[in-house]
Amino acid sequence: MKFIGKSTSGACRAGYWILCFVCVLSGVGCGPAEVATSNAKATPANTSIAVKPTEPEAKPTETKPVGKEIKPADGPALKSITPTEGTILGGVLNDIAISVPKPEFPADSKEKGTVTVEIVVNEKGEVAASSVVSGPQSLWSAAGAAARKTRFDPPLKDGKPVKVAGVLTFDFGK
Repeated sequence: MKFIGKSTSGACRAGYWILCFVCVLSGVGCGPAEVATSNAKATPANTSIAVKPTEPEAKPTETKPVGKEIKPADGPALKSITPTEGTILGGVLNDIAISVPKPEFPADSKEKGTVTVEIVVNEKGEVAASSVVSGPQSLWSAAGAAARKTRFDPPLKDGKPVKVAGVLTFDFGK
């Protein structure tokens, strides 16, 4: 380091450092700046510099619900489930399900046929209610269990989540 003045006594050095410390705190420079030999470019003290934010600014984004648009279907009213207001009647829902588990055929049953299960699908695409309405009675339990495990893309109407009521059909050994 370079010292200003000719004296190099300890008291003078301490006074110099105190003076530098006070100058730095007050924003006034004290003495010539030492220049480091590096590739970095120095910015003059009176020049403003643009600083990039560390995190991007949060912009309000409009998120659209993810799901599948449901069109109301024509058909008979449900027999055993009374859907709540605003629920769309979707008819037979087998074709729009993303996962329909195959029902386990009961070992003690010799009957064959189609079992119809009425369901209500909630806004998340899960079966919220189910009721078996037709088919061989010995197959009702297996069909009802499979219906409750069925999954759908979240149903939408005009881009908004809705409930859908309809039927699932399960064929046993036809």
